[in-house]
Amino acid sequence: MEQKLEENLDKPKSKLKRIDHLYITHEIQHFLHFDKGIFITIKNLLIKPGKTIREFLFENRDKYVKPVFFLLVSAVIFSLIIQFFHLKIEFFNINSIEELKGKVRSKEIGEWTNKNIGYAQLIMGIFIAFWIKLFFKKFKYNIYEILVLLSYVLGEALLILGLFIFIANIFKSEFIATVGIIIYFVYIVWAIGQFFGETKPINYLKSILVYLFGNATYLIVLLLISYLLKFILLR
Repeated sequence: MEQKLEENLDKPKSKLKRIDHLYITHEIQHFLHFDKGIFITIKNLLIKPGKTIREFLFENRDKYVKPVFFLLVSAVIFSLIIQFFHLKIEFFNINSIEELKGKVRSKEIGEWTNKNIGYAQLIMGIFIAFWIKLFFKKFKYNIYEILVLLSYVLGEALLILGLFIFIANIFKSEFIATVGIIIYFVYIVWAIGQFFGETKPINYLKSILVYLFGNATYLIVLLLISYLLKFILLR
């Protein structure tokens, strides 16, 4: 027994491959899912979002980056651009509404939104999903499939907006930033409408409504939370 134990101790242990630049590159690629096609995901969502998302849902899920992860990575990239230029994002932020300042605790909500753009977009997506479920109920998509749609669409929209903001600040052009904001909204409406049928104009009209109603609901809920915060903190 002792002899066998000694023999096992004397055996050379198997060595792991040394960590080098190839190992680090592979780990970074694996973390960012480059090996699963982040560039393909970005490209296809840009030119054919509806078809791409339907393909992920019903045909091939290994080809694309996972939806929630894609949204969060897009939000991180967007946040880095904002921080690099020391900017503040004001749209869909109740702290930017002058009439509310001093009446509600909008500052805390606004700061959280700016620091957690990915989660804020995901929460916004939940409200938009509710209206999509209502307006497009004949398509029989469940709430999880709709959230997949919105994770991809909102993530791609953030990348588009981030690119325009980056270019706008390089060239010091407010016009380019404004164009970027417009394209951000137009892309979301177009992508949602295309998902439910590229050739039917009614789907694009519905997508405008679900986006507007979803964001209005989102802002109303934030407003209620800010009122509750003021009430609780004053006690």
